Amino acid sequence: MELSDNLMYTAMQRLILLHYQKVLYVDLTEDFYSVLKIDDNEWNMSVYNDKQKKISEWFSYFAESDLCHNDDRQTFRNFADLEKFRKQIKENEEKPIRCTYRRKIKPDDQSFTRCVMEIFPYTDKNLHQIIFLFVREAAKSNSIFNRMNESVQRLKEKNQFISHKKFNEKKRILVVDDNSINRNMLKEYLDDEYEIIEAENGLVALDILFYNYQNISAIVLDLCMPVINGFEFLKKVQLNPLLSTIPILVATSATDNDDEEKSLSMGATDFVKKPYNPVVVKMRLSKIIKMKEASEMVFISEFDSVTGFYTKEAFCHHIEMELNNNPQYDYDIVVSNIDNYASIEQCYGKSNCEKLLPKLAEVARNATDDVVFYGKIGERTFASLVKHTSSFDDSFFREISEKIADIIQIENIQVKFGVYESIDKDISAIESIDRAVSAMNSISKKFGTVVAFYDKKVAEIQAKNFEMETAFESAIAKEDFEVWFQPKYSAKTKSIVGAEALIRWRGKDGNLISPAEFIPLFETDGLIPILDEYVFKKVCAYQKARLEKGKTIVPISVNLSRASMFKKDFIKNYTKIANEMGVSRSCVPIEITESMAVKSSSVKSFAEELINEGFSLHMDDFGAGYSSLASLQILRFDVIKLDKSLIDFIGTTSGESLIKHTVAFAKESGMKVVAEGVEKKEQLDFLREINCDYIQGFYFAAPMPQKEFDKLLTGDSKI
Repeated sequence: MELSDNLMYTAMQRLILLHYQKVLYVDLTEDFYSVLKIDDNEWNMSVYNDKQKKISEWFSYFAESDLCHNDDRQTFRNFADLEKFRKQIKENEEKPIRCTYRRKIKPDDQSFTRCVMEIFPYTDKNLHQIIFLFVREAAKSNSIFNRMNESVQRLKEKNQFISHKKFNEKKRILVVDDNSINRNMLKEYLDDEYEIIEAENGLVALDILFYNYQNISAIVLDLCMPVINGFEFLKKVQLNPLLSTIPILVATSATDNDDEEKSLSMGATDFVKKPYNPVVVKMRLSKIIKMKEASEMVFISEFDSVTGFYTKEAFCHHIEMELNNNPQYDYDIVVSNIDNYASIEQCYGKSNCEKLLPKLAEVARNATDDVVFYGKIGERTFASLVKHTSSFDDSFFREISEKIADIIQIENIQVKFGVYESIDKDISAIESIDRAVSAMNSISKKFGTVVAFYDKKVAEIQAKNFEMETAFESAIAKEDFEVWFQPKYSAKTKSIVGAEALIRWRGKDGNLISPAEFIPLFETDGLIPILDEYVFKKVCAYQKARLEKGKTIVPISVNLSRASMFKKDFIKNYTKIANEMGVSRSCVPIEITESMAVKSSSVKSFAEELINEGFSLHMDDFGAGYSSLASLQILRFDVIKLDKSLIDFIGTTSGESLIKHTVAFAKESGMKVVAEGVEKKEQLDFLREINCDYIQGFYFAAPMPQKEFDKLLTGDSKI
């Protein structure tokens, strides 16, 4: 079987890049192999090659021979099953595969040698599944750090091949075109400004990018090529969070308008017509490189500056590399964070809490020797890729949690872990991480529980969350979100003096979805500001409708999340909505939680601006968590709301004393007081006795739909 020049070049390039002892061309469809290179010491191949040309039988022969280590026999038995092997390659989208194994070089050898086999698949023009198979001895390594150094060395070797001018300051352009005339033409055009790297097809280009993405400023891509064409190249590049940041200039013919649209939709940055106009090519390259350099996504650092761990994007990239290179191993993903970080930050201050992260990273590094590498995947969330182990149990993670508490020396620190065991190699790295995070989130706020494993129950929660996120936009448009109202009553007169707007979600089946299910989800995924504004608009519209009908209105407060306060122009938008509805800002008070009020100076400045725009500011949930009377002086609150957890202390001497002093302090400071969660007559009697102003709770009324609230306001508003 003859090899095309392009494929032979691919093989020869790899022979140059690394020192292989064995190189095979394999047709998995025909069960045929051809030896392209074999060293003299490759005894088993040279002997067996005379007997048989079927790759399946050679794999079987090696798997059962004394040359193969017992632990690696199953790997080669799997390779010998060509139908299964071809299916694995197809499901892996023809990505390169790398595995390590141990073997004897010759039958009389006393010890086994660790080797690396790299497999590079593609589909030829006859739809045959072809692989190039490369084998070399691995560098000796005694620890994971040595294996990492080996990877770094491989990277350096590949960089040396590409960057023959080590200190050249020119930006590098990867030209991907099977036509050598076109490549030479572009090289001649661009050589004065750029260093040109050539690839004659998409397979070679992907290999160059995979190991050298940091050194490539832009790509000029031809669409019509053998092995992997331009569209397949674009598809594979967009699947990788790091490779997808490199701008791509697609070369098309003068009549290929459809190709231009398709390539742009698949992630290409710009296009240029053939035959090339040197001036146009240079201008467009310069433009897309400048766009790249101006884009925040391009400045993705491989490593987090605080912990030294991989960033989330780099962590995902290296997970995929590790899985592709070592398909014979199973891996776990472990994620962790401090569940009560916000409370700790409130007590100890932001600057002190930021110093915790390096300490946490240090504990993570020393937790187990099975970790391949680490990542910082969120502001305070760590992750690690670990070779699958049976040692992960509650006691293991509880011990780590105790070590963290000892080092940090903060009482009641709550560290949570999520584990996704034996990760599914058919899903993306980000999906695997999400599964571990879902497990961790399932035990958030559960005191005493340290670790959760991704299982069927967590999967159901994750699926339900995904369903809610997917349905969110439609639910907003169809007004499936309903604004309900819980009245506030005067403690003295028992008349309605206001209400709080609460959100409810009417599901497809007509039943209500609990806010406890979707509010935390939308706070996490960033959808909550949209919901906040939706409620604010609905309340303003309700107030406007009553005014237009000549009916009386009462202030209806709306809750504002921290995420909404940091949304650009949110105060301007809220003011505009109130103005357009013709509703006074005092009729739509804004509720923010106590923790938000004391957390940062930026929240304080936003709150001051709200007050200056005429909004009444209410402090919600006072008494929940770490409360202090000093927090009442931080902002100019008109009203404070005592949390139900505080009201439940009524009936105890210490609890009643605390509530009495809180109410007195608030009133002396010029604030009104609302007690929420009032359910008993004894609670009402005590609150009236200490001159609490307003009552909200089931004792008077539960949250109700708009129509019921409207009837309540229109009719007798006294209880």
